[in-house]
Amino acid sequence: MLRGMAPRRRPDGRRKPRIAVNVVYRTIQAAGGPTAVAKALGVSRSRLAVWRREGRLTDARTVLEWAALVHPGDPTAAYQLARRLAGLAPGRRLG
Repeated sequence: MLRGMAPRRRPDGRRKPRIAVNVVYRTIQAAGGPTAVAKALGVSRSRLAVWRREGRLTDARTVLEWAALVHPGDPTAAYQLARRLAGLAPGRRLG
């Protein structure tokens, strides 16, 4: 985009950029809610709340366990989710 140009308009006509999706919040909901995730991972709900506020996880072991919890039979999808939960780019698709 050129420097002097305004950003592209959103479908609703506004120029304000969209808020980025909080992957941690979405994944908590997809895995059955905060209580189920906390119990499955062995962490407290307050720790989940901290990760949700930050929008990424800080513990590598938990990232991998959580990704395997959401995508139990698909290692490629679990790897991509793990990268997003850790705050990294999703990576390119293989195959």
